[in-house]
Formats: sequence, structure tokens, C-alpha cells
Amino acid sequence: MNYDARTALAALVTLLLVSAAVATPAAAARYSEHQEPELRTSISGSNVLVPGETTTLQVGIQNRGTAVTNAEGEVSELASAFRTAGVTPGAAMATTASFGSGSAPVTLRSGEQPVGTISPEGQGTAALELEVAENATPGTYRIPVTLDYQYVRAVSVDGDETFVTRRDVTHRTHVTVRIEPTVRLGIESVSGENLHAKEDGRVVVTVRNDGTETATDAELLIEGSDQLTPRTNGLSLGTLAPGETATAAFRVGVAETESTDTYAVPFRLRYEDSNGVVRESQVRTGRVTVADAPTFDLSATTTDLYVDSTGAVTLSVTNTGDRPVTNARALLAPMEPFSPLSTSASLGTLAPGETATAKFKLEVADRAIAQDYPLEFTVAYEDAYRETVESDPLTVPVTVGPEMTVDTSGSPTVAAGSTQTIEVTVTNTGEGTMTDAVARINANTPFETDDDTAYVGELGPGESTTVTFTVSVDGAATPKTYSLDTTVKYDNSFGRTVVTDVEPTAVEVTEKRGGLIASILQFLGL
Repeated sequence: MNYDARTALAALVTLLLVSAAVATPAAAARYSEHQEPELRTSISGSNVLVPGETTTLQVGIQNRGTAVTNAEGEVSELASAFRTAGVTPGAAMATTASFGSGSAPVTLRSGEQPVGTISPEGQGTAALELEVAENATPGTYRIPVTLDYQYVRAVSVDGDETFVTRRDVTHRTHVTVRIEPTVRLGIESVSGENLHAKEDGRVVVTVRNDGTETATDAELLIEGSDQLTPRTNGLSLGTLAPGETATAAFRVGVAETESTDTYAVPFRLRYEDSNGVVRESQVRTGRVTVADAPTFDLSATTTDLYVDSTGAVTLSVTNTGDRPVTNARALLAPMEPFSPLSTSASLGTLAPGETATAKFKLEVADRAIAQDYPLEFTVAYEDAYRETVESDPLTVPVTVGPEMTVDTSGSPTVAAGSTQTIEVTVTNTGEGTMTDAVARINANTPFETDDDTAYVGELGPGESTTVTFTVSVDGAATPKTYSLDTTVKYDNSFGRTVVTDVEPTAVEVTEKRGGLIASILQFLGL
């Protein structure tokens, strides 16, 4: 059973007792209320307001009136009449509450509030939303409250007819609020220094105590966001009296952004109040502009970049942004089919529009194909705090040429059982120059030699030279065409030694020459 039901029951019991004590004829049953509901207001919880803030207070409305003062007739008839009419003896019904600002430095944000029925000794609640002026003077203020309600003045039951007399009442009262001295954070100015995407920069803020209380041991805090991450925080401002300003500079990390934009920066003040209690102000927000990261344009040229060889890529980097980049370096990422011999090269400081070059040596795998390949670079540079920042990856195409090759030609003929000098023509069929080249043969059965190398020297693309070797042929060799394996070892433009693939050289072995004459001819080299 709820409170209103218990109250109604108590009222009916009272009616019964009054009716039993008074001798009345079995005529009409009557009830009359000689005292209005007595409504009183108070604030539930704290009534303290803070300048510059919006607060919702809960206003309690209590009915301290009595339920019944006079009743006559059958209690059952009255009880039925109350139920039929939906009323409660002594209750303030259809109650509404409205508020005013009076002399208080507040703006009302609440309209008329429905409260409903408030039974005797019962209580209702209305929400009061107030916005306190930023320059509000501390003190105690009355907030006017207007309560409109109905109550049952009389009920009369005559046979099947019920007559209910209601009375409308407007009751004016108030609640008391208190505005205390307080510290209120104000933002006077905010600026950004070196705020660029992916870099560390500074946010410089000047704050003001817009409140009426001195902030002791004050420290300013910056709150992180998706765009800015504090590197320093909780900067001391000392004592900040009302109206006094202080400046703090925060180091922040800037997230990657797509373009220049302006972002909110929240601040709050932590301090001790006059009672030594540590408090925090409401968050106040400033705005700073974050610029995009530097941009670069890349191009590349190659030197002796061939399959199964060592070559070089000369990278040109142009600063296409609108500000200088300091201590820039080009960084090469390993990618198939390359094995970098160097992965980093200095570019120095690049002013807007300035270009610098860097050279990277690379080995090209023997499984590579002669074609264009992408090389991935990043440009590293220093921010205002000398921290290294890297650009987004950038790719440039480079061309890998076919493997360096040689071709051997000639028609040397050697008789079985003889030792002779043979000539071999070596042609550079590659695209690069061979330096300090040396040709070498690999003599397998039926050949033998103590003269397996011949100096070639420098051999440019398409150039040929003829070299000689002395070979001996086994006397039991079958007359036919054999091959001698020939390779060329040379230095490339980086001084690295390279050996070509084996190139077969055809040598025809003829029948063995006989007798003394053959020996003399062989000795004479004929």
C-alpha cells in the first residue's frame, strides 16, 4: 500500500470516528475542509551555485496540512464519492510549480513544472535549472516559487448524486540559493607554434581568473584530443588572484592530418581554495591551427643497374612544401629484387622549392628481370624539438637492365696430341663498360693448359678484342668439335668485381699428325 493510499485510509478512518461521535439522521453524507493544504518548499541537496555555470536544483514541495476537519453521514458513501471523483481529502491536486529569478543574478532555464497530487504529509519534486551569470556577486539570494493547485473544499452525497466543491489556490513562496566565491577559468588567448602534422610543437595559452576567489598553488592542465597529445602537462601558475592572468606553454604531439585545419584545445585549472581544498575548474576551450606535413617530389636516375650486378640510384628530392625542413635524410626501404648496400643519405636543410640529391648503391639479384621496378623512399627530417619525423612513403620507378654478357667467337683448330696457340674473340654484348677485364678458359678433357688467362682491359658496350691461349690436346682425342668454357672477370663502375656467365668457345680437334715431320711442324707451330 503506497503513501497516498495509507493517507486516504487514515482520512476515512477519521471520518468514521467523527461520524460515530455525532448523531445525524440517515440523510445526505457531507465532508468539508476548513483548512487548506499547507505547502512548503525547500531545496534537496546542495543549494550552492557557481558563477558561469548552469545547475539543476531539485525543489522539494511538502504538504503539511491536515486531512479532515468535519464529516457527517455514512462513511461508505463518502468513501465511494472520493473514489468516484478521484480525489484525496486534504491533498493539493494538479499542482504545478513555476519559478522567477527575483534579484538573483541567474537566468531561468526551467518552465512551469507539473508536480501532480501532494497528499497530506507527502512531498513532490520540481526541477529548477538555473544559469548563473559569469560576473555574479557572491551572496545569498531568494528564488521566487509560485505553486498553483486545487484542493477539495467539500463533498456532498445525496442519493445517487455526488457534489464535489474544489478550490483553486495560488501560493507564492521561495527557496534560498547561495553563490559562493569561486575560481573561474577564462581563456584570454591561445596560439600554436610549429604545429605541423606528425611533429611536436607548442600550444601557448594565457588564462585569467574570472572568479571571485584566489587560486593557490594553481596548475594548468591541457586535455588530449584526437589531434593533439600533451607531452608536458600540469604547468604551475602559482597564485592566481581574481582578474590576474598567467601564461603557460605546452609541448604537444600532432597527429597526422590531411590538410591545414583548426582544432579545439580544452584546458582546466587545478588549485587550492581558501579552505585548502583541492578543486578543479570547469573545462574552457581555445582553438589552434594545425598545418599539413611537408611534401616532397622525387625522381631518380640509375648507373650500371643490371641483373646480377651492383649499381647505383641517384635520387633527387625537392621540397614542395611552404617551409624549410631541417637535417633531411633520404631513407631507402629494402625491396625485391634489390639488396641495398646503403639505406640512408643526407640531404641537408631544404628550403621550399630547393632540391638535393643522394646516391644509393644496390645489388640486383640474379633472378631479377630486366624491367622497371619501384623503389620506396621516405624523407626524414627534424621538428622544432629535434625529434626525427618521417614523411609518408614515396615511390619512384627505376630501370634494371639485362645482365652483363659476353660473346666469344673464332674457329681455332688443334690436332690431337699437339700444343697450339688459339685465338678467341671476346665481345661485350652488355650495356655497361667492363674495366680491367680478364678472359679465362676452363680446360677440360681432352684439353690441358698452363695459359688459361688473357688480359682484355677496358671493353665498352659492343666492343670486341681478340685474346690468345696456349692449349694441349691429348693424343688419343677423337677428332671432332669440342668447347672450351670461357668467362670474363671485370670491375664495374663501383670497383666491384663481376664474373660473367660461362660462354662456350668451339675448338675443332683434328687427327693426330705423325712422324718426325709432324713433330717439327708442331715445334714450329705450323
